Amino acid sequence: MTTTDTAASDSSPTALEEAVTSTDPTTLSKVWGFGSGALILLGSIAGLLVGLERLDLGSANVFDGADGMFQFWSAHRVALVLLGVLPSLMALATTVVPRQCGGSLMFPRAAALGCWTWLIGASMTLVGFLADGGLGTPGGGGQRQATALTVMGLLLVIAGLLVASVSVMTTIVSGRAAGTGLRDLSFTAWTTLVAATIWTGMLPILAANAVLAYVDLRGRPAIRFGAEDAIWEQLSWMFTHPAIYVLALPVLGIALDVVATTTRTTQANRDVLLVATAAFGFLSFGAFAQTFFDTPGTPIREEALSVVAAFAIVPVALAILGGLADTLRRGGSNLGPKPPAETVLVVLAALLVVAGTAVGALHVIAPLDLLDTAVGGANFTLVVGAAVLGVGAGFHHWVDELTGPEGHRDGMILLGGLAIAFGVVLSGMTDLISGLLDQTDFTGVTLASAGNPNSGVDALNLVSMIGSLAVVGGLVLWMLAGGLVTAANRTAGNGERAAT
Repeated sequence: MTTTDTAASDSSPTALEEAVTSTDPTTLSKVWGFGSGALILLGSIAGLLVGLERLDLGSANVFDGADGMFQFWSAHRVALVLLGVLPSLMALATTVVPRQCGGSLMFPRAAALGCWTWLIGASMTLVGFLADGGLGTPGGGGQRQATALTVMGLLLVIAGLLVASVSVMTTIVSGRAAGTGLRDLSFTAWTTLVAATIWTGMLPILAANAVLAYVDLRGRPAIRFGAEDAIWEQLSWMFTHPAIYVLALPVLGIALDVVATTTRTTQANRDVLLVATAAFGFLSFGAFAQTFFDTPGTPIREEALSVVAAFAIVPVALAILGGLADTLRRGGSNLGPKPPAETVLVVLAALLVVAGTAVGALHVIAPLDLLDTAVGGANFTLVVGAAVLGVGAGFHHWVDELTGPEGHRDGMILLGGLAIAFGVVLSGMTDLISGLLDQTDFTGVTLASAGNPNSGVDALNLVSMIGSLAVVGGLVLWMLAGGLVTAANRTAGNGERAAT
């Protein structure tokens, strides 16, 4: 080897340098995917710890009082939605969607900027929660500087997601292959376009809420928006219906594409399904449902717009599920005796979406008075659980495009997915029953703050905690499968280089 060759090899970029400076969609997809997967797991663990605290509401055994429990309870929701599911959907949108459109990712440098901005913001948000900050506490016991760090991290997360969404939307609208119309798009690309449109409408409003809180929080005692007991309520609309339904929309698109591919059957009434998925996205716009700005009288979530949207989305979800079932009916014989793991999981995800919308409709029935009960938690669990399940199935279905040809771990993916589905159903249904028995959404650490102390929900809280444990176990299995995939591809790459 000559001196020139040695110098050239010494100056070659490291794997980290390549990842940070790369605009390759596959590399960006791995950053989105592995980062969001780890944060989904951490968010689920936070939910499990909250479930452990709920086992004995006579005292604080896991956390140091209600404020500590609230920080983990809110971290659970923030991590799953903004740090987990949305970025994992972006991983698929960055790699799979451009190929479905017959083109390449538009504005790749902007997409890279969005990815790394999100990751930096997610890290800041995580540190803020762990440093006794978070998004405020009921008793004002959090650290003010850490709370400010959490809000700033959240703003970076929103900025990164917005920039990446614009890149994906531009790719779908302007980067399609010649002769490909919007009606010709795959359902994953179509639902991603609709969902990204809703995201770009809601996320700036969420950012405006966060800016109000941050400005009021800094420099002097907070007047209103930055008060510790007010920050969460300004942002909580993003983590309840109808806003969380937008997470499920791309999952329904993934389900339609996966079932069509594995059954080798095209959907009947394709135009009806396109309209139905667009309507599902329209009904998912939830920025109007901000309880913090309620005026005296009827709460915003009991006004006509909220109630109609909550009920209207149920038949829309059923129509999409019907299209999925019809495709399975006509092409089920092509699946063979052992259906692929992704087919089983996307069907379960679609069923969970329908169940989640039904619980959301129940939630807004005024005579039942369920708005502040655990029914809201059940709605969140079912819809977000469906999104996690569907995204995992999508990753497995397109694993060759995302990580390489060594990525098939069908058994582990199926087992982990079934554990997640079982845990989501267990937690969601028990929270629904607890809510009907008047347990509040955030229980605090005392029987009085949990709602009705004589409702007998202790056993239900135990079952819900077991469901959370099953979800964590399923996610760990998926992480192990992902580690095996990475190791297999690294070994294959080393073998190719050695042969060369």
